[in-house]
Amino acid sequence: MILFHGTDLDSALDILNNGLDATKLIAFQLNRPTQLGMGWYAACDAEVAWFFASLAPGNTGRGYTVIEINIPEPILQQLIASRFALRHTIANVPFRAQQYWFDVAAFVTLNTHAAFRPHTRQEPSHE
Repeated sequence: MILFHGTDLDSALDILNNGLDATKLIAFQLNRPTQLGMGWYAACDAEVAWFFASLAPGNTGRGYTVIEINIPEPILQQLIASRFALRHTIANVPFRAQQYWFDVAAFVTLNTHAAFRPHTRQEPSHE
């Protein structure tokens, strides 16, 4: 399954080069509101990820982007069964969309079995 994560450029490069880092995520999310708790969020649709990328705190003057994560379906189902992943409707946005939340305990599995790559399509025009 391909999911999409919108973020600032520096964070995207770090994920693409080094994978998900629980220590960095915890430090970043500490004292910040999250919808489902501390963890990594990935949208089911690229346009939704672009929306969240544009809001990323680190993008001011630095830019933002979307990365893809290709997770083998059996691995995703294993993470859901172990409660290290959850599919959920995104709250408090002006559209209906789904996302996956991944607990930091899922990072080792994701870094081992998933493929992270840049999203090749540009941000959609909102004209």
